[in-house]
Amino acid sequence: EHPDVPCLLLTPLNPHSLSFRPLVLPNDVTLRLQLTRTARSPAWVSFDGRQRQKLELGDKLLIEAAHWPVPYICEGSSTRDWLQ
Repeated sequence: EHPDVPCLLLTPLNPHSLSFRPLVLPNDVTLRLQLTRTARSPAWVSFDGRQRQKLELGDKLLIEAAHWPVPYICEGSSTRDWLQ
């Protein structure tokens, strides 16, 4: 994710298959994650590498971009600093 690109980056942690890739999505999208009725076990989510949370059957997780972006501290320009 580049600081000048308005987007959401959804990254699977410790995927068990190489088919699970990061997703780059428009910043105006709302994602809803929910276990299917046929799920064999709970799912786990982690936010910014913090303690994980269990998602049970019936739980829903809504993900959307904040109204205010996180400020970046750059020495010079955001593009140059980001690419170095």
